[in-house]
Amino acid sequence: MTVSDELDPGRSLWHYIAVEVRRQRTARGLSGNKLAGLIGCDRSYVSRVEHGRLHLSSPYAAKIDELWETEDQFATLVHLAEASDDGDWFTGLTEYEERATRHRMWEAMLVPGLLQTPEYARAALTSGLIDGVEEALAKRLARQAAVFEKAKTPLISVVLNWVVLAQPVGGAEVMHGQLTRLLEISENPGVRLRVLERETGAHNGLDGSFKLLTVDDRDIAFADAPEKGRLMLSAPDVQRFAVRYDRISDIAAPIGPSRDLVRRALESYT
Repeated sequence: MTVSDELDPGRSLWHYIAVEVRRQRTARGLSGNKLAGLIGCDRSYVSRVEHGRLHLSSPYAAKIDELWETEDQFATLVHLAEASDDGDWFTGLTEYEERATRHRMWEAMLVPGLLQTPEYARAALTSGLIDGVEEALAKRLARQAAVFEKAKTPLISVVLNWVVLAQPVGGAEVMHGQLTRLLEISENPGVRLRVLERETGAHNGLDGSFKLLTVDDRDIAFADAPEKGRLMLSAPDVQRFAVRYDRISDIAAPIGPSRDLVRRALESYT
């Protein structure tokens, strides 16, 4: 199967950008490695963009426009794609998660996907309207492996809403295993797990769950939503989520008391 078979330019602006980069590169007789050298990126970057595994960034779009004298074509397309919500949120997310050196997560309702046990993940997926639960579960577990089984585990900071501990997903046995898993993960020196207590009241995290990923010394944001989310690369969008995360983190319980909250919740499921 070719790249053009895998991507659908009529459905997604990001797919269109990927196909157009490949088309114009080929028309100019350039290899992917040659283009990477000319715009100063990693050798595999061009391939990941052209296969739809990574979104073309604004800085590299500008470099391509300058190199090919395309009158801001790619910069404009990237700007439009970042501003749109075409449902193509999963493109690039797994790649960014794997490459990220730092993860910051706020979860309002569920344990973050990267920290879920298989049993909890299956119960969460089954409760929704998703087709192909086992396939979705396999992808989620693969995402976990890509993050936690590499040579250097990234720094991970997680703030959980108290609802995550109180809402039973999959029954008492599943929740017991999941909260045990959270406590085990929290013992890793590179993981900071904190809980926003019920007594906190209204706060700016009530709008929904999101995460911030630090990749190649720049931050990106992903906002979760039913059925689809939104991946944001532009600095102003990312900054708004960084401020939101800091405000939530400022009012969360410290690490020690947060672990005590998880332990008490664990006892309620025995």
